[in-house]
Order: sequence, then C-alpha cells, then structure tokens
Amino acid sequence: PPAEPGGTSHQSVQERTRTMPISNIVRSAVAGMLSHKLNLDTIANNLANVNTTGFKAGRVHFQDVLYENYTYATNAEEVRVGAGVRPSAISPTYTQGSLEQTDIPTDVAIYGEGFFQVRQNDGTFAYTRNGNFRLDIVDGQRVLVNTDGLPVMGPNGGPVVIGPEASAQSLTISSTGEVLSSRFDELVGHDVINTIGQVALAKFVNPEGLEQIGQTLVRESATSGAVELGTPGATAGFGQLVGGALEGSNVNTADEMTNMVTAQRAYSLSVQALRTLDEMIGLANNIRSR
Repeated sequence: PPAEPGGTSHQSVQERTRTMPISNIVRSAVAGMLSHKLNLDTIANNLANVNTTGFKAGRVHFQDVLYENYTYATNAEEVRVGAGVRPSAISPTYTQGSLEQTDIPTDVAIYGEGFFQVRQNDGTFAYTRNGNFRLDIVDGQRVLVNTDGLPVMGPNGGPVVIGPEASAQSLTISSTGEVLSSRFDELVGHDVINTIGQVALAKFVNPEGLEQIGQTLVRESATSGAVELGTPGATAGFGQLVGGALEGSNVNTADEMTNMVTAQRAYSLSVQALRTLDEMIGLANNIRSR
C-alpha cells in the first residue's frame, strides 16, 4: 500500500476490517509514555553532563508505527488509525562546544570537524572530542593517553610516543597536531624546539551514526561510514587543534529545560489518555449494568 501522506517512516499497513479493540488504545498510550520517558532520561543525561569535557548532547528520534484499517458499524468506509510511536534512534549533536583555556601543555581542543582516535584495551579503536590528555607508560613506551589511560593515536596507526627526554611542562601541541618539545641548548645559548610526535584526527561521513560507548567515547558503526584519518588544520575537511585548551560540553541549558517541559507535557498527555480510557470503560460498564 502507498505510504501515509506526510511521512515515510510508516513501517507497514495492516489491512483489517474490524472494530478497533481497547487494547490498541492502551498500546498507543503506553508506547507514548515509554517513548517520552526515554526522551526525559536523555535530556536529564544532557543536563548532568553540562560540565563534561567534550560531551555532545543526545537527541531522541521518534518514528510512528503500524497503521491499521478499521471499519465501524456506523460507517462502511475504512478508517486508518495509528498505533503509537517508538524511538528510532538516539544520536549526538556535533555542534562546536566552547573552548576553555587550561594552560596545561597536554590538553588540546578540536576547533572544527574531527575526533581524536584512541586504542582500546582489546585493540579496537574508539573516538572522542575530549582532549584532556596526559603522559603515561603503555606497553613499555611513554605515550600520550586520555583520561581512561587509552593511547592517543598518530597518523601512522601507532600511539603518539613521547621520549623520556621531554617533560610534560616542555610540551606544546600545535594547531596542526605536532607535538613540540622545548629545551635549552647550551651550544646555541637559547631554547631549541623539536618535533617529537604527531596527533592525528579522524572523521566520518555520518558522525551522527557513531555508536556511543561512553559519555565522550564513540566507535565506528555501519551507519557512520568508514573512518578517515588526516592531519589537523592541513587535510581538507579536518578541524585544527588548540593547545592548552579543552572543548566544553555543547549542552545548552536553556534549550534542554525547554525540551524537558515539552517532553513532560507529552508524557502527561499519554498518561491522561489512559485515565480517560479508564473513565470511558467505567461509564460503559455502568450503562450496560442498568
């Protein structure tokens, strides 16, 4: 059958000639309650992470389900009735968060498109916008790691290795991802800056399709497309880095509070639908018992 006008998300239409049962009304109301509760939970999680570095606000996407055709005794024509709503996905919104200066040499923020690539304990890769990094020893090497201790990856598929001669205080991360170390050279009588590492960025055709595996960690999925690595600020389509800074959460408190009021109202309407149905059933039973 043709799609219902005004929407392409209708899964199917069941052609039936019968009176709509009470259970369908209950199902629609309960589906609405559960869907709007998930929306409220997502909004609450956004607000809870308003100060989380690199956090991206989540959004619930809804889809209508299973239209059915009914014929009533007083009307020979079929009436198409919806059967409620269901959440189809929760996706992050990748708008730019504000940059917050920390002056910590190993902190770095992304301005523009891209993700830092980190290697998980099982050898697979994850991606994050949280550039709160530090130095640590991993597999016998001194490398740049994130807050979970996962190595930050460079463009060659390996971690960003920092030699023992460079202290964390002497490091600088440039806009193109170069890890620079400054040290005093007695021969020339001034500081000498050497490039000792390179941070890469990753991007995806559809970043909204990335699978969330932590508050600020995501991984590749079938809908995100394959990962593409590049040099910050140099490869087309990649953002640049800002050393000594972090990207704040992109949660807008005012927007989230507005969304919460709307979601609460929708939830209340679904609850009211159940109450109204209960009153109608009680009224019908009273009439039949007379």
